[in-house]
Amino acid sequence: MPPRLLGVRLRADLDAALATEIRRLDLLVARVSQVLYAGAIVAGLAVALGASRGLGLSIASVSAAYLVSKVFLVRVLLHGSLDRASRFVTSIVDSTVPWVFALGLALTQGPAYALSSWVPPLLFCAVLVGGVVRLRPLVPLLTGTTSGVIFLLLYFLVLRARLSPDDAAHIVYQPDLQVTRAAVLVLGGILGALVTDGMRGVVARAERVVRQRDLFGKYRLVRGIAEGGMGEVLEALYCPEGGFERRVAIKRIHREMGRTQKVVDAFRAEAELSARLAHPNLVQVFDFGKVEDAYFLAMEYVDGLTLSALVARSAAARRPLGPDVVGFIGREVLAGLGYAHAGARGSDGRPLRVVHRDLCPQNILVSRNGEVKVTDFGVARALRDEAAAETRVVRGHLAYLAPEQVELRPVDERTDLYAVGVILWELLVGWQLFPPTEPEAQQAIVAHLPVPVTRYRRDIDPGWDAFLARAIAREPAKRFASAREMADALGDLAGARSDLGAERTAELVEAFSCAAAGYPRG
Repeated sequence: MPPRLLGVRLRADLDAALATEIRRLDLLVARVSQVLYAGAIVAGLAVALGASRGLGLSIASVSAAYLVSKVFLVRVLLHGSLDRASRFVTSIVDSTVPWVFALGLALTQGPAYALSSWVPPLLFCAVLVGGVVRLRPLVPLLTGTTSGVIFLLLYFLVLRARLSPDDAAHIVYQPDLQVTRAAVLVLGGILGALVTDGMRGVVARAERVVRQRDLFGKYRLVRGIAEGGMGEVLEALYCPEGGFERRVAIKRIHREMGRTQKVVDAFRAEAELSARLAHPNLVQVFDFGKVEDAYFLAMEYVDGLTLSALVARSAAARRPLGPDVVGFIGREVLAGLGYAHAGARGSDGRPLRVVHRDLCPQNILVSRNGEVKVTDFGVARALRDEAAAETRVVRGHLAYLAPEQVELRPVDERTDLYAVGVILWELLVGWQLFPPTEPEAQQAIVAHLPVPVTRYRRDIDPGWDAFLARAIAREPAKRFASAREMADALGDLAGARSDLGAERTAELVEAFSCAAAGYPRG
């Protein structure tokens, strides 16, 4: 929808949404006015008994008349809202308040007193502010215009003729100055209307932001989870018609990134590819869309931790992960990769052969129930019938890139298996195998001198060293040929296959999560 049409629609929706609240505010203001006019009656009677009989009775009688009008207004508002004509009449009546009081002052205290008194301008400001806070631009505009006209009529028809010769000659009471005062009243009404319209615009823009956060009402965002240079990940509730809710994760690219067609195409390709990856160990993508100029993915929500957070917290707690937990996590990751590599199929029914190319602990989620899921296929590649994919640029988390990625050589499924080997080494040891930044990471990966894991974990099967050496072999030909082969080899290691692996993993996540859900940074 074009921005102008969207703005018109939002303003119309805003008017409808504010109608009920403004009616309540009108009712509140009317009741407050009743109290004020009742107080003015009492004050007027007190003045009549003490300082000035005429002035006091004038204040009391005028206040009584307006009190009656407010009583009638309250009765109307209690039975519904005012129509446009009634609101117009009410605004006109309110606009007369300052000048009826001014007339009372003139009749009891003289025209010079009425023209110099601070009471009418103060009442005018009060009526003007009352119109502004009720978010009706017409009210302050009517207040200013009506006040300017009534003041000039009052001056030229009543007050001017009653001025004494000395007062009439004074510059303060000259017609030119009174016309200027009337113009200021009208200008005040115009400014009040502009301020009111601006306030409604602010509310409309705030509503627009809320609508963006609600993603057209289908998703309601709850909190931010992670944010990076390309976008952000947020927890959300999927709220379709029917009254049920489901927690999901929303991955949304930044608006400035959404203006770059190349970024949008890559994001759309990720959505299309991820939607084909339906496996228990892969984060499922449900939806792809655009709100305003922000593209988003709706994904399966995993209540737990990233693998990187699990490792960091276990190290901080000095509770190294056991081989049963590491073996379970490894087999689950390999099961998901095995499906991506060999099981996922395109719309034509042919295997996609999806290579993740950015597997790392930040992109592996572990739930409180012990589920392990691979996510973020943002730089994944579907090989299809190709033997391998050319690497033209180094992409991904450097510490987990295979040597062929660093050296810009072709990559295939064994590139992901290399990353799995690095991750398993780190799960057992508790810190990173390679430096996280370049050029140190690239140099270490190319030099390829990993330390045997049993040097740090003497409590595990020495077979881990041979397994990991094969997994992170420099040349792809020396690695495991497939995810299934690697999973079988992992399961043969002593302690790596346990029926309690899932249960113990869930216990660790529950212990370390502290009610936090982890997602990879975009």
